Amino acid sequence: MVHSENQDIGISGAIVETLMKPYLGVGHTLYVDNWYSSPALFNFLHNNCTNACGTVRKRRKGMPKIDERLKRGEATFRSCTNLLVTKWMDKKEVYMLSTMHTSEFGTIIKHGGTKVIRKPVCVLDYNNSMGAVDKADMVISTVNSTRKTLKWYRKFFFHLLDICVWNAYCLYKDKMKEPISMAKFQLQLIREILGKYHQATKRQPLTGNNHPGRLTERHFPSVYKSAGRNRSRRCVVCSANDKRHESKYECKDCNVGLCIDPCFKIYHCEINY
Repeated sequence: MVHSENQDIGISGAIVETLMKPYLGVGHTLYVDNWYSSPALFNFLHNNCTNACGTVRKRRKGMPKIDERLKRGEATFRSCTNLLVTKWMDKKEVYMLSTMHTSEFGTIIKHGGTKVIRKPVCVLDYNNSMGAVDKADMVISTVNSTRKTLKWYRKFFFHLLDICVWNAYCLYKDKMKEPISMAKFQLQLIREILGKYHQATKRQPLTGNNHPGRLTERHFPSVYKSAGRNRSRRCVVCSANDKRHESKYECKDCNVGLCIDPCFKIYHCEINY
């Protein structure tokens, strides 16, 4: 667990403080997203001779209240001794926090010079410095392999795996000079890994798959109870029809998992299911 003597910066700020310790006091500039940004953290960095700029959540502790309604492209500012807060309207409201910018606007040219867009300088600098990181997160989010889990380290592991695939994708495009989407590259990578390392395994029969009394005796469904975290069983009827389905119910006499409807009736009434 990361700890900090400065309680005002919170857990996210303590992470930044820990990682930045070797680099404080020498005039570096740090760009962070809104999970880390806060007035308390930016004041701490400023007091340690480190510039900071990043998006920020408008309800962060210490943030000023900005109620102005803005049209697209407009911005409003609040400032104090060390900090500048910018509210800029793009497709949605964007809040920026900086210890190194003024309220100046800059311009960017798009579509071969046919379109000129004005943005606050802090937004332009943030986009230029964080663009690669944000783009990687955006692309990975469309093909990520993370799933909901109670184990945080599993999610972390699969996120690192996604980053490795992204890095491999960037190297492939640079080396081969071949236009290919991230999704197609990932699919091709999976096929090559399976082709090289796949081993055929014999499918084990499910316990009690064909209980001798399933068609003649009186059986009743019951809720499946397990000592572990798994509260469901694979339905044998769905599995026999190449469907993967988990059910909270079972037949205790046959010792099989079954969907309450219609698989329980099918299993106990039909010879071939």
